[in-house]
Amino acid sequence: MTKGSGTFHHRLKGWTGTLMILSLPFFLFGFVCALSGRVSGFTEWLTSPFGAISALLFLTGMIWYSKLEFDEVILDYLDGGMKSFSLLANRLVGFVAWAISVFVILTMWLGA
Repeated sequence: MTKGSGTFHHRLKGWTGTLMILSLPFFLFGFVCALSGRVSGFTEWLTSPFGAISALLFLTGMIWYSKLEFDEVILDYLDGGMKSFSLLANRLVGFVAWAISVFVILTMWLGA
């Protein structure tokens, strides 16, 4: 991170935290309702628009919030090249986890 980017980092963390808080009730409601149907209930929930959208919103917020938290740990405890490599690796892992989640949920939802 460059000098002066801490404010944006803090705001982004607030936005992702707010997204998680707002989407959590919808995600949990659908998830608990899906548990009664076991595997088929969970699959039906993710293939419905409500389930897919609530899962996408919650997982997006959760993954990016976690990425931002790991960024803070890396910035606090690492120096030099290891810090740069770790920030890049953290960004890559966060993006890959998010992309896989989105791909799986959209594939289930759209039935492709």
